[in-house]
Amino acid sequence: MVQVKDATSLLLRPLCEADLDALVTLASQSFFDAYRETDDHAVIREYCSLNFTLERFATVLAAPKSRVIVATAGANDLVGYAHVCVSIPPPCVHGPSPVELSRIYLASDWIGRGVGALLMRASIDQAIRLGGRTRWLGVYERNPRAMAFYRRFGMQVVGTKPWEWGGETFQDPVMERAIDEAQAAGLRP
Repeated sequence: MVQVKDATSLLLRPLCEADLDALVTLASQSFFDAYRETDDHAVIREYCSLNFTLERFATVLAAPKSRVIVATAGANDLVGYAHVCVSIPPPCVHGPSPVELSRIYLASDWIGRGVGALLMRASIDQAIRLGGRTRWLGVYERNPRAMAFYRRFGMQVVGTKPWEWGGETFQDPVMERAIDEAQAAGLRP
């Protein structure tokens, strides 16, 4: 049985260098948990070993047009994170000044407790700080729960982009939404 911690002790803050080891663990475990029911475990582990490393996260932390917000509980126990960055969007993204929501993941026992919504709101704030007027993301086509979550925040599918995974090419949905004044003021998601 999983002991779920009290959400009142939750804190959102920028990623710092001292978090990198914990972030590698959180990113790998949350990614594995998200896809273990739909995908080959060996493929998931290989992806994690290549993409969730100290070196990669140190590069993300140092990049001037990249922001990672972590959700911590208790004494700095990482329970979730969101990564936003200025990147080259796929051609289907048409809004001005696009900023990508590259990742948003939670520890499995924190899903459904409002932490994802807090991270999404924080990611909007970070997108604005990066000069964004449009936010976009790609989402794995086999992850309907994530797509439903993004739709709750007004994200709409505007096209697809290819994603190589386990020797296959998927056409993952690309979602987009303009950042309006109400979002910028924190009045709505």
